[in-house]
Amino acid sequence: MQDATLRRLSRFDTADLGPHATALFHELVRTATTGLPLATVILAASIVDVVQHERAGPVGYLDGAAFSYAGSTANLGWLRGRRNHLVHHEGPSDGLMGEGDAGFWLSGDAERAVITLLDFLNDLQLSK
Repeated sequence: MQDATLRRLSRFDTADLGPHATALFHELVRTATTGLPLATVILAASIVDVVQHERAGPVGYLDGAAFSYAGSTANLGWLRGRRNHLVHHEGPSDGLMGEGDAGFWLSGDAERAVITLLDFLNDLQLSK
């Protein structure tokens, strides 16, 4: 993962997140910095879901329109789909079939997942 992405991730202030999202976010920082791409993708997608539903977080004080415009629909859709491929085995999935370049692909997926999450959170105008 690029240093700039890791810096952006580690500098995000979780003060506006609920306790569930905050716990997952801190775990995400650890998995991303230690190079665990599968866990990074799964956690990033989970955080998006929690932020959209946790009453103690932004959903408790932002209106629904804020969530409608947050993040890239295409990237958020990719993130959910990629997480589902990793968690729910429904057939072959890139990076999980012993390919020689799997580590490189999965690392790229992890970076895309983190960027997608941070863009979503920034669009909600949460602490940066």
